[in-house]
Order: sequence, then structure tokens, then C-alpha cells
Amino acid sequence: MNNAWTIEFTRIVVVVAIAILFGLVSGYWMLAILVPFSVYVGWMLTQIRVLERWIRLGAKNSLAPDSNGIWQLIVQHIVHAQRKNTERKVRLSQMANRFEAIIAALPEATVVINANREIELTNQASFTLLGIDKQRDLGQKIDNLIRDPAFHALIESPEQNTQVEIESPIDNLKTLSMNCVDFGSDQKLITARDVSQRIAVQKLRKAFIANASHELRTPLTVIAGYLELLESEVDIPEHIRRQITNASHQASRMQKILDDLLMLSKLEEKGYNKRSGVVVDMASLVEKLVADFRKTRAKGTHEIIMNVDHSLQVKAVESELYSLCQNLLSNAVKYSPKGSVIHVKWEKAPEGSPVFTVTDNGEGIAPEYISRLTERFFRVNVNRSRQIGGTGLGLSIVKHILENLGGYLNVESELGRGSEFSAYFPRYRAIDESQVAQNVQVLKPQEEGFREIS
Repeated sequence: MNNAWTIEFTRIVVVVAIAILFGLVSGYWMLAILVPFSVYVGWMLTQIRVLERWIRLGAKNSLAPDSNGIWQLIVQHIVHAQRKNTERKVRLSQMANRFEAIIAALPEATVVINANREIELTNQASFTLLGIDKQRDLGQKIDNLIRDPAFHALIESPEQNTQVEIESPIDNLKTLSMNCVDFGSDQKLITARDVSQRIAVQKLRKAFIANASHELRTPLTVIAGYLELLESEVDIPEHIRRQITNASHQASRMQKILDDLLMLSKLEEKGYNKRSGVVVDMASLVEKLVADFRKTRAKGTHEIIMNVDHSLQVKAVESELYSLCQNLLSNAVKYSPKGSVIHVKWEKAPEGSPVFTVTDNGEGIAPEYISRLTERFFRVNVNRSRQIGGTGLGLSIVKHILENLGGYLNVESELGRGSEFSAYFPRYRAIDESQVAQNVQVLKPQEEGFREIS
């Protein structure tokens, strides 16, 4: 680089020297200056023309102009930049090929769309599941190919990792689970997988549970009736009466299990619905439930302290709310020692969500079991659970009720220090007094007719 500039400065010095020498010899200073500098400028313009023509023809290395000085340095810079650009293009091409190979190898249908929802990339699985051809449909708007409203809401949603299940646009017997995430610059990556088999298994399981429960209900009712008649007989020996009483308790427990299984099946079939329910006076419902527990299950054994916000109502299904609260309070009574205190709260959380909380000071739950509490028939202590009764389905029912309402169950527990179960409802289901005053019908809990679920 320094050598090139040295050559160029040497040229300028030679031109200046010639001009001075010619001026001293001839005395025509104007001509002495114009002639050598005109030759230098003409030579520079020639080099510029050669360089421009070379660049216009593609700046190929084989056609690079033969020059020296600063022009040789410029040509070298251009050749070097072009070589790096070529290497960069090769790397990008290899990366693009690898990315396309990865997309093509994915078993899930994969589609990349831009900010205008135009398809930029897709794979073979997309043709099988969505009918999107990677040759024919590139550049097409995905809205024109998949017209399901749930899918349109998915790609418009700002939330990440959300999923919806829709029918395949080319086969209504297939159910697809669609996922959409932001990708690249103003792009979205859409994936779809066939979940038809899982849906079929779920439907089969629901149908089996419903049918088995209905079929078992009639003979179980007959058995329970005969056991009740036998218990009322006065001439039965005491040791046989104890066996009959035990059998009657087991029949009642089986009846509760059937009722809970049927309710779970209905909750799963119902699913999430943002607009479901009516406005329920939750404070009155909780007060009624706590009063019933004080008279029956917790009578003389537990102290229940209640703190409810009467100005806070919730939009939900009354029977489901009662089942939710009853299950949480029942667990607190079952798994806390006699003479202990149970706290029941209905309030608005700091973030604005309505929350129903039941706190006990029982034996607590180990951290490794907390995540499994809502599984069907899961019990931390099997032997104790059998002694105190219960179906093992209560918390599973609570979870499904909350999921259908858009809420969630939070459990905090520590061994030896008790547990806290909090049912959080979404903020949009909270109804305050001002909304109630605007002709909103509030459903009061009935004094009679509540059916115990578990």
C-alpha cells in the first residue's frame, strides 16, 4: 500500500519537475504547466475508464486491468472485496441449503411466512397435512390457503408458543395442532402436526368412562339399596353388621368415584370457553359452604376462619365453583390434624385476578409431589388416603374447572408447616359492584340442592 502511494507521488513530482524545467527553458510558464498536467489528467481518465469498464463487465479476476500505483491498489481492493463477498455468498448458500434440508427433514409441517403473510419456505409434510405445495404456493398468502378462524387468530396473536387445534384443510378427518412463533425479521414460523390419533384415544377414553360409569351406576344403586336394608335389620349379629357397614361405605365411595369420573369427562369435553358462565356471588357461596362444613365435617374438629370480599363477584358456572371450593376445603379438613385452623379467603390479588385460597397447617407436601397433585387418583400417602376416604379425583376436577375458565391452580407447601391452595381466575371474569349495578344479573347460591362431588 505504501509502495503504491510512493509511485503515485513520484509521478506527481515528475510532472511538476517537467513543468518547471520546460518553463525555465522556454519561458512559457502557462504552456509548461498545462501540457504535463493535461497528459497526467488524460492518463488518469484513461485509468478510470478502464476501471469502470472492468467493473461494468463483472469485475472478473481474469479481466483485471494491468496497472500500477494507486490504480493497482484500487483493483486489488476490489478483487479482495469481491473474493470475500463470494466466500460470504457461498457460506450463506450453504447455510440456506442446510436450513432447507432441516425443514424438509422435519416430520411436522413447517411453513415460514413474512410480514405480509406470504409463504417463503415450506416442506413436503406441509403438502401432506395442509395441502401447501412448495413450488406452486410460494409467495401466496397463507390466509387464502388455510381459512380457519382459529388459525387466523393464532398468527395474529402477539403471544409466543400458543397452540390451537383445527381440522386439516384437505382432510376433515384429521386434527392438526398448530403452533406459531416469531422467526427472523418480521417472519413467523408455523408448524403443524397430526394429533388425530391422540384425539381419537381421548374420545375413546371419554366414551369408555362415560359408558362404564352409566353401566355401573344401576347395579351399584341396587347393591347400595340392599346394604341399606340389611343395615336396618335388628336381628343381624354385630360382627356381620360391621361387615355390612364397611361394604356400604365402600359402595358410597364407589358412587362418588363414578360421579367424579363423569364430571371429569364432562369438563374435558366442555373445554375452555371465554364467554361461559353467569355472574355468581362468590362471597355468599363461600359463606354457605363454610357454614355447612362447620356443621358437618369440621364440627368440633377444626376452626375455619373466613375472609371474603363481598364486592367481588366472578363470571363462572355456579355448580362448578361450588365443586371447586368444596374440594379444596375438604382436602384441608382431611389432611390437617384435629384442632387446627383453616383459613379461607376470597379476594382480589395484587395483579387484579380474583383468587380463592385455602390454607391449612397440616403435614405439608414434599416438593417432588406438588406437580403431580392434580393427576387422577394420585395420592402422596396411599395408606392414609384410604383411611380418610376420598376418590383421588378432587384436585383433578379443580384443575379442569379452572382451565375451562382460563385460570390456574397454585400450590405452595412445606413439610411440617401446612399447605396453601390458591385458585386464580382470569381478570376478565372479575365483576365489581359498579358492573353489578348496571343491570348485571347476579346468581345467589341456593340454600338447598348442592350435590357433593368428592
